[in-house]
Amino acid sequence: MQQVSRGSTSLTMQYQVIARKWRPQNFNELVGQEHVSRALLNALQSGRVAHAFLFSGPRGSGKTTTARILAKALNCHGGKPGEPCGQCVSCLEIAAGNCIDVLEIDAASNTGVDNVRQLIEQARYFPARDRNKVFIIDEVHMLSNAAFSALLKTLEEPPAHVVFIMATTEYHKIPATILSRCQQYNFKLIAYPLILDRLRFISDAEGIRISRTALEQVVFSSGGSMRDAMSALDQVIAFSGDHVEDEDVTALLGLIEPKMLSRTVRAIAANDLESILKVVAELVEAGQDLNNFVRRLAGQFRNLMVMKAGIAEPALLGVPDSLLPELKEQAGLFSREDLLRLFDGFQKIETAMKYAIQIRFQLEMGLIELAHIAKLRPLEDLIAEFGGGIEGDAPRKTADRPDPASRPNMHPAERLPAANRQQGTTRVPDAGKDSAPAIRETSPSKPSAGATVSAPPVREPREFLIDIASAVGRESLESLLLTLSGARLEGDKVMLESGASNEFSRRQIKENLPVISQAASRIVGNKVTAILGGADPGQPAPSALSRPDRLTPPESDLLERAKREPIVKSFLDVFPGPVKAEKIDT
Repeated sequence: MQQVSRGSTSLTMQYQVIARKWRPQNFNELVGQEHVSRALLNALQSGRVAHAFLFSGPRGSGKTTTARILAKALNCHGGKPGEPCGQCVSCLEIAAGNCIDVLEIDAASNTGVDNVRQLIEQARYFPARDRNKVFIIDEVHMLSNAAFSALLKTLEEPPAHVVFIMATTEYHKIPATILSRCQQYNFKLIAYPLILDRLRFISDAEGIRISRTALEQVVFSSGGSMRDAMSALDQVIAFSGDHVEDEDVTALLGLIEPKMLSRTVRAIAANDLESILKVVAELVEAGQDLNNFVRRLAGQFRNLMVMKAGIAEPALLGVPDSLLPELKEQAGLFSREDLLRLFDGFQKIETAMKYAIQIRFQLEMGLIELAHIAKLRPLEDLIAEFGGGIEGDAPRKTADRPDPASRPNMHPAERLPAANRQQGTTRVPDAGKDSAPAIRETSPSKPSAGATVSAPPVREPREFLIDIASAVGRESLESLLLTLSGARLEGDKVMLESGASNEFSRRQIKENLPVISQAASRIVGNKVTAILGGADPGQPAPSALSRPDRLTPPESDLLERAKREPIVKSFLDVFPGPVKAEKIDT
């Protein structure tokens, strides 16, 4: 603040902020709104100027500035059509905001019908000096419904010397009756490179030494608003003076440094819990807003997904060009499925932090959980890894069950490949020669003359059953076999002990006995036949035939079996009563 003394009078000259000092004064200086400036300029030059305009768009995009430029172009005394001179009395007063023929009205503080009635009354009178009387209504969506209704008639048929220019950030709140009476111009967010060029021009004109990296941080903190970017630059200059350091910008604006985001992303990818906890601790010590950190980190993973899709435009990513190589490297650490899961996890963390008492703890546990999510393997990879033995009858290895051929106490014939065992070729090591095993040809049906084949060692029934189930190669049949209690080898037969298995499992096993026999033959090394419950396939068990009390009529046996079914049993628990079997004639 400067004081200038003139005789006995002391005048105070107030500092003018950058956003006001460097406000555009004509259509050529508008940045990022070329579609609006071109349309208005052509309308002014052709004389086809509407009586009502509606400017809508995000904050800081130039709506009010464009309204003032349009007012100057309508009332300029010395410039060409559409090009205000900026030197006449009208241009200077409009730029200063004290022109009597250009009234700027804040709708937020003038929302009622009485305010609109005063505006309509003023519109009846001719301008005091200029050609047009211009009413600039800012934040017009704040008017009440009654005020909008009172404005309708005047807005549709105003006096010939009146022009209405309305601006709003919430287009959806404007009644359709108002929209239909105005020419509508939609303002958009300003591209980051355009804001960066403008700030560089202002910094050079003001004599401020600031690096491109610091300017980029200021620009990308604005979110596409020119006014926000200028206000942030003004704040940085007030803090640092004529020489601005990169660290000053980060500390003053409360920004999350890109290297901090990079550390967190890499820690999540590597499941590095120690680094994650250190990052959160540094944020807390620096006084950073943890909620803002989560939002920025979610935005970082969004950018990684954009990079994964093959898009590397800084305007779409919202990051400077200098960060693109780092983003590309980070995107290579994750798959698309990982990024989708992680982004969804960040949304849950942000929601949970809103209601958490200890925000830091919630953030730490959430990031640790995300680090574990990043390690999940795709289902397709697991299917490809374990799906080698699904087709055919080849034995299948599983993670929790060793290969039967790898057991140390297994008969030598059982360690051979299935093809060799089926052909009857058995390699038995010679007791006297460890390095030269003898090859003995045997027939599956009968042994060779003079050949002595040692009997396979006795196995535990449960262990033998697990080996057979592993060699079957069908997951559903393997599960059914594991419901049995065990299996034992008796000559050329493998007796499957049913144990406590239900009737459904027994029936399914009986239907697949040929497949089970093949698997058992590969395990034993000779052709064997699998039998369930110690009886031949398709025949009743001997124990059942030897007991007189089991000789019941077929109807009674069927009835007893039906009663043991889970669905029927649950029905009988609810509705107890006598049940009898009846024969149905077909």
